[in-house]
Amino acid sequence: MERDRRVRIYDAHSWTGISLGLVLFVVCFTGALAMFHHEIQSWEDPARRLAAVEEPVPAHPLMADFMADIDPDAITFVGLIYPSEYEPYYQGLVNVRTEEGIDFQRRQWDPATGAVLPERGDGLSTWLLDFHRDLMWPAALGGRTIGRGLVGIFGIVMMLSIITGILTHRKILKEFFQFRTRKSIRVKWKDSHNFLGVWTLPFSIVIAFTGAWLGIVALLLPATGVLVFKGDSEKVLEAIQGPPVERSGIAAVMLDLDDMARRPHSDSGALPASVFINFWGDENAEYTVNYEPDTELMYYEQERISGVTGAPLPLTGLNAPSPETRVLAAVTPLHYGTYGGIALKLLYFFLGIGLASMVALGNMVWIERRANSSEGKRSPAFYDRLSRLTVGVCMGVVVASAAIFYADAFYTGAEDSRIVWIGSVYFAVWFAVIGYAFVASNNYRTTRRLLGATGIALIGLPVVSAIQAGTMPWQTLIDGHAAAPLVDAVLLLLGVACLAVSSRLPTQRGPDKKREARRERQPAATDVPAPQAG
Repeated sequence: MERDRRVRIYDAHSWTGISLGLVLFVVCFTGALAMFHHEIQSWEDPARRLAAVEEPVPAHPLMADFMADIDPDAITFVGLIYPSEYEPYYQGLVNVRTEEGIDFQRRQWDPATGAVLPERGDGLSTWLLDFHRDLMWPAALGGRTIGRGLVGIFGIVMMLSIITGILTHRKILKEFFQFRTRKSIRVKWKDSHNFLGVWTLPFSIVIAFTGAWLGIVALLLPATGVLVFKGDSEKVLEAIQGPPVERSGIAAVMLDLDDMARRPHSDSGALPASVFINFWGDENAEYTVNYEPDTELMYYEQERISGVTGAPLPLTGLNAPSPETRVLAAVTPLHYGTYGGIALKLLYFFLGIGLASMVALGNMVWIERRANSSEGKRSPAFYDRLSRLTVGVCMGVVVASAAIFYADAFYTGAEDSRIVWIGSVYFAVWFAVIGYAFVASNNYRTTRRLLGATGIALIGLPVVSAIQAGTMPWQTLIDGHAAAPLVDAVLLLLGVACLAVSSRLPTQRGPDKKREARRERQPAATDVPAPQAG
């Protein structure tokens, strides 16, 4: 009975991996890259490397000029983001109600001169982050809500795989250090899968749970509106954000946004990262001041004040301080590793790469075991195609991710089409690699070649960055911007690692010593004595 139960758990673990393992690899690998969303933004956009300014020009007149020609009654939201390490410029945001819906407008200013900076379209970093969060799910099929919901479901699948994996491996402590390098390729893959699974286990649990939560919430909110509030989305928002405040219709002078930049948090003393304003120019205007905590499990610390008098206002809804809201606020920082500085991000990154590698190796172990033993119930051609698909999808994501760094760096078209260009290159390279995996001579040589090509491409990216920015990485460091040089260093390190690993990969499947030994022990047909005549 105990053995039957373990077999069923093992089957659940195996079939969960082989059925959705490729999708989990895509989500895990892109998630590792998404950890460096802000750093990659600095790498791709030289405008984010402006020299630090000790005395920036006033921001309030810039914002007032930005909104001068907009009907105040049509403004639903105003935001000002102050210069930071990753965005060293002022950024103004305005939502305007129009007959067609909400028109989002954005403007950026050089803090040294107040000059308007050219708008750069979403590109490399946005693609990597959003492809991880919602798979860039088409708007015609439900858009971001459905995409995030699917990623959340994959998080639940990953939790199931983790739980069944723990129950299956009774010698989990032994697998902390077990790596049999002299065994067959299947044993090496199995040991690598188990080794990575054990060492990344706490990280995997956190990522799977928080990823499932962040994704499923996207599906639960509309469902809650339908089931609890009979489809009234405004009541759902009221339950989350608290009761709405209406415009008074009385014009009023707003608090100076430059004074707000110097307003410290009442407890931590941190300076504001941004200010979001409801009802700009109205007597009932509210300022929500956001403080970015670097070492706490919170996305933002917030304070709410009157936009006219500066009097404190209570935080409401999910922003109200309570143990429950603190737990909810911790989910996003836990998932993206934003609460412990760059060292924690690097740890998250390498653990994420290890997690993605574990998923791919698990698939290969499953295929190898069934293709070369009596467990396989399908034809050899079926397992060969499944193996090629695994290599093509997994290596395709790796190669495509490297390719879009080049695609973004050399793009010269319209900025509002940049993200379309990035996506087109990504899928073109991905599908090309899948096609190559199906026509190449064998998977071992294919993997080795693709990994080597990726290594060469990654090593070339720091050179591309220097050409694009017109400055060398050390000069960028001297100017006080560490993000882009950090990305260059990680890309160089990964490139060298890819070349080193590819040089050690086999070009063909080695002999299965156990299988050959069994064959040697079995007598050949010619060795069987002939039956004696009666």
